[in-house]
Amino acid sequence: MSDTGDRFPVVLMATLPRLAMNLGLTFLRFQSHRKRGVRRFRDALEAGGMPHREAALLARSYHEAGSLREMLRGSSP
Repeated sequence: MSDTGDRFPVVLMATLPRLAMNLGLTFLRFQSHRKRGVRRFRDALEAGGMPHREAALLARSYHEAGSLREMLRGSSP
């Protein structure tokens, strides 16, 4: 067996913290963009003359449509 095959677990353990941090930061960035998008969507609806209650209801639906949890739950059989 080659040297790289023997070292694979060590290399994997060395890269996991960095991978987890990158994944966490990417998720937080996604959440931030999603929140700003929902706010802009609601503001645009209200600026177009939609009542606040209806705009809030549509914005909530828009927010839920971008939920990673719901996307993953919906893709399972």
